[in-house]
Amino acid sequence: MEDPAKARRIIEAAIRLFAERAYHEVRMEDIAAQAQVAKGTLYLHYKDKEDLFQGIMHHQLVTLVDQMEATLQDRQDLPPEEKLLAMNRAVLGYFAQNPMLLDIMQRVEFFRFGTKSACVEETRGRLLANLARILREFPSRANATDEEITLEVVAHSGMMKEILHSLPRPWPEDLPQRVTRLFVHGVGSLETGKTAAKPKTRANAARR
Repeated sequence: MEDPAKARRIIEAAIRLFAERAYHEVRMEDIAAQAQVAKGTLYLHYKDKEDLFQGIMHHQLVTLVDQMEATLQDRQDLPPEEKLLAMNRAVLGYFAQNPMLLDIMQRVEFFRFGTKSACVEETRGRLLANLARILREFPSRANATDEEITLEVVAHSGMMKEILHSLPRPWPEDLPQRVTRLFVHGVGSLETGKTAAKPKTRANAARR
């Protein structure tokens, strides 16, 4: 019978080791030692290292998507831009609280494993489906084709991935707002509070 406390220790130990070392350098016996469990106990939960890694990714993604969907459920009556902001805030906030998960994803070819894992792909699909539904709520996208929405989902996902992996931490508190504004309103929208300088005219010059 599986012990939930031991299972939790195994996950936490594996996350630490995958974040500290290259994937191929992490051995199952290292994880067992770090978790303070017998190696045989480790194999009761996971058949091999790849199975363990996929288990970590699946657990973390499910937790993220569950939290995000709960947040959106409480905001059903809000405008779509506010929903997108809530989604971006949930994603960025989750990874800010779980920085080692980002370190793992940077060290390991995540998508190579993801394409093999039906459960990971299913959870990722939930995330993208929520994004697509929000984008369709924008009045300007009412008549958008499936192909156009798919392109926008890919664009948003790519932007978020680069921000997660490339933007130095700690992230500014207003990052979710800035990311949402950039995606919805485009380049230049981040210069809030700044007004464009009026071009000089002869009339203006004469007043001076």
